[in-house]
Amino acid sequence: MMVEESSPKRYRYLAPNGVTAANISCGFISMIVAADGRFELAVYLLVVAIVLDTLDGNIARWLHATSEFGQEMDSFSDALSFGAAPAFLVYQAVLKDSEPFGLTVCLVYLLCAILRLTRFNVTSDAHDKERRTVGVPVPVAASYLMVAVLIRDLVRPAHVAFLVLMVGGLMISRIPLPNIKGRNLVTFMLLVGIVNYLVVIFRPCWNTIIWWNVWNALIILAAWIEDRRQALE
Repeated sequence: MMVEESSPKRYRYLAPNGVTAANISCGFISMIVAADGRFELAVYLLVVAIVLDTLDGNIARWLHATSEFGQEMDSFSDALSFGAAPAFLVYQAVLKDSEPFGLTVCLVYLLCAILRLTRFNVTSDAHDKERRTVGVPVPVAASYLMVAVLIRDLVRPAHVAFLVLMVGGLMISRIPLPNIKGRNLVTFMLLVGIVNYLVVIFRPCWNTIIWWNVWNALIILAAWIEDRRQALE
């Protein structure tokens, strides 16, 4: 006979699910303000969504409140905040005048995000953090679209369209990415990478963008070396 969890224990699930709900809210409001032409504010809301997406899983594991329900809710939030919202944002800000090509490009990105999330859902465990990720995570792909919107006056729409298609393809690719959590050097580099991204968001220019991408490559290299070292132990 299955014993139902007591109410106090069930309440611990409210915290991570509440954070996920806030993530969904940021994604939806971002679309509303993007439709009104306030593109920078839309980007900032998606930055908040990325922060919330990082927090909900950590809170769930800290409270021992991971669940299939939470995983599904998190997937829906990613689909909205990092799939639909950035696709709509880049369409409104950059590709709206390139019909029907612009609409097609943004739709391809959205479908790639949904495919990436679906694949993750059917291959991952809600109670365990996967050691290795296959394909670029959806929030990472969205971060590049957000930067493209911020520098829309510095790039041609065709270049933005190429970027959108490229990150869409990387999301559904089978490229294995190294584990980038839980190690001293890699964790430190990841924290620096977050600071780098915030600098790009609030001071978007080619110098900050190039440095952000170089640092990202160094993070992946350091994580790959650490993975190889652990495999040989």
